[in-house]
Formats: sequence, C-alpha cells, structure tokens
Amino acid sequence: MADNSFPVERLKGQPPSRKTLKDITSRCKRMPENEKLCRSVHARLEYLHDPVAPLDRTASPKVKYVDVLVRFVKLMRRKPLLMRLATSDTTVQMIRELHRDLDVVATELGLDDRVEMQWTEQFAADLAEQYTKLAERVTGSSDRMLVNEVRGDKKLQEALMTLYSGLQTANQTPEMRKLIEATFTRVSNFSQLTGLGMFDWFISLEDVEYEDEAIGIGTFGDVSRGTWLHNGKRQEVVVKRLWEKGDGSSDDPFLNQLEVWGGIPDHPNILKLYGGCHVSSPQFYVCENAIRGNLLDFLAKDENRGLFWRMFRQVAEGLQFLHSQRIVHGGLKCHNILVGDKNVAKLGDFGFSSIRSLSMGLSANSSKVQSEAVRWKPKEMLQEEGNEEPRFESDIYSLGMCMIEAITQALPFGLTDDTDVMEFIMKGGCHPRPDDVEIADETWSLITRLCASDFHDRPTIETVIEEISAFAREEGAQNPVPQGA
Repeated sequence: MADNSFPVERLKGQPPSRKTLKDITSRCKRMPENEKLCRSVHARLEYLHDPVAPLDRTASPKVKYVDVLVRFVKLMRRKPLLMRLATSDTTVQMIRELHRDLDVVATELGLDDRVEMQWTEQFAADLAEQYTKLAERVTGSSDRMLVNEVRGDKKLQEALMTLYSGLQTANQTPEMRKLIEATFTRVSNFSQLTGLGMFDWFISLEDVEYEDEAIGIGTFGDVSRGTWLHNGKRQEVVVKRLWEKGDGSSDDPFLNQLEVWGGIPDHPNILKLYGGCHVSSPQFYVCENAIRGNLLDFLAKDENRGLFWRMFRQVAEGLQFLHSQRIVHGGLKCHNILVGDKNVAKLGDFGFSSIRSLSMGLSANSSKVQSEAVRWKPKEMLQEEGNEEPRFESDIYSLGMCMIEAITQALPFGLTDDTDVMEFIMKGGCHPRPDDVEIADETWSLITRLCASDFHDRPTIETVIEEISAFAREEGAQNPVPQGA
C-alpha cells in the first residue's frame, strides 16, 4: 500500500502521520493500566487516517483529526507510576474527549455508522480494568520504588500535591479515592519532605492544555490561551508560564504571590486566579480568559476609542480594591490590563514585583521586557535597594503612564534607549507631552499630576477615581456606547 502520510506540523520535526501512528503503538505500553483505553483511540485514528490524508490541511475533518493526534501523542509521554495514579482521572477524561472529537471527524466524513467507529461499550469495560491494574502495580511497589522513580524532591513534591488534588475532585470512585489516599499517606511518610504544603489553588500541569504560540510576553513570562480540565469539565483559560530560573533559587516568592492572589475576594476589575503550581517546571498560573485581549489593543480599535475614560475608571477601581487589600500592583502597564466580556477591565500580574528578578537575564525576551519595564516605573521604585516596602503612590504613577501608552499606542518615552529613560526618571524627569497625537489640556493636566516625580505630589486613588469619573460621564454623554457592545 502506498504511503499516504502527511506531515504532522504541530509535532517536533513534523513527523509523517503514519510514523506517528506507528510510534504510538509502543507508547501505549508506557501506561499498562490504560493500554486498552489508549489502543481504542489508536485503532480509530488508524481507521480514519486514509479518508483524512488526501484532504486539504485546512479542511475541518483534517484539522480535528490532527488535533486529536497531537493531543494523544502528548498524553502518551512517559510518567512515573505515582504521577499516573495522581492523574488517572485526568487521563480518562482526556481519552473520553479524544473519542468524542473523533466522533465529530467520523460524522463529517460520513463514517459514523461504521462498526470500527463504535467505542462506548468497550470504553466502559476498559475503564473498569484500569483501577484493577493500577491498584496491583501501586500496592505491589515499595515506598522506595515509588519515590525513586519520580527523581528529585521537587518532582516528588509536585506528585504528592497532584495526588492530594486528586482527592478533591468529584469524579473519583470510592475505590480509587481510597487507593490515592493510602498511597499519599505512605509516600509522604516515607519521603519526609520538609516544607511540604497542600493548597486549595494547586493545579497540576497535567490538567492544563495550552496553545504552542504565546499571545503575549509579560515582565516575567509568556501568556497562552488554553483550557483547564476541572471536575470533569474543560473551560477556556489564560495560562502564564514563568521563564525558567535555572539558578536553583527558592520557589517561595512565587508561592507567596499565588497565596496572595488566591486569597483575595473576587472583584469585577481583578482577573480571577484559578490556581497554579510553584514546583513545576516551568512555574505557571491559570486565570480567567479575558476574551477581548489587553487594554492597549482594545483601545487601538476605532469602535473602542470612545471608551477611554470608562475603561480607565475601571482600572482605577481595580487599583483601589488592591490597595484596600494592602496590595501594591507594582507592574501596571496596558499589557497586563485585560478586557473581558461586556468591556470589563481586569488587572492581572499584580504583586509580582518581588519575583521579577527570578527571570532576569534568562533569555532575550525576558531581559528585553525587564529592561523596558522601567518606562512605567517611578523614581522611587528605580531607587529601591530591595528592603523598602512598595508604595501605593507608585501605582498612581504607572496608571498615568498607561494612559500615555494607550493614547500614543506606543511605548512610553518612544524610541529613547531604556538606560537613558531610567537615568532621566532618576533625575526627576517627567514624560514630555506627545506632539504627534491630540491630547486635551485637562487630560494632560491629570496625567502630569499622576506622573509627578515626587510621590508626595501625586493624588490619592480616591481623588483619581473622582476625576476620571467626571471625564467618563462627559465621555458617556458624547459617545453613549453600551458597555456590553
């Protein structure tokens, strides 16, 4: 039979599809307890390959088929037994999802009535076998064997946290829950890890899928759209991954920030944190999906320019809430102000100033973004020696710089070198009034006060909200665009 393979572009090296399917056969053996469940997906992929192969790469059945193939390959990567137990429910949920996606492919190809496409009855039988095989392997392994296979205290901590998280899910059978609980107890007692903590906000990387291409680069990591599998349901999220530290430094700063963000009450102008992981590689956190992107891009659109003051009123209200919680944002700029449904502004990345040094100098992206960050920072932040408490007034300055950024649609201080910008600010210099865009005198007057070099001269957040609200009311009267538009 002629080889009708096509390149799987989303896999490293773009391997031929036939070779990818062949390699999956051996990968199925990596999870003996799930081998039958995996072989069922593999058999359906094999059957659908030839009908899909000649289609254009943009054809719907082929796009969906490739997506299943890529996700399946990633699911098959090698894991220690402890992690396979910890993620057993996630694995089952993902295999069920892959089957359902293949149902759609089969329907679009008119093959859904073929006997080779039927899977539900066999799935139930294979699922019943999963627990038996998993229990045999786990109970038959010594504590030392389970621990040594994980390799390293940090990986072991992640595995134990994933096990503990599995106990909180609603989908576990009583038998599986009992097995996980017993294994968690014996392994944690044997390992005697110091500083082991369990957190309600913990999310295993195994429960998160994210797009390969980042949608943005922040001060200390990159951002991707993705999905999070939680209690049997998958929801769209934003995933932020920190750049690798590579220096063996402590995970505590990132842990502390997750604790802070995860511990504050919900607020409409604060991006909701679902959770994250401080011991994974890379560290990451998961938050709500702000569907309308960042504030800079949002206000760049003609239809949204008449919402300038109404959006910044929400930004100021978000800052006011953070300050009421004794939290200084510390890194405000338009790219970490996101816009959700109904044009609601949401602040993210707050309070992370204490960990920004972790990603310094680790890549061209990180050093560039870190260097550029001085453009939003006031004099007192640039003068800090590391032991000063952050000031609320610093956020007021950054708010004004965000307004300049949004109005000019460019970096503050334009093409001026980062080092020169820093030197200028340190000497008490203020951003010049842009001459290439029209700015009303009263607007520039407010921005000038927000960005005063001496933090004592900046208005309070309450005064800022009062003044912005007056502009917003006038803007609304002139341009009554509904907030849900």
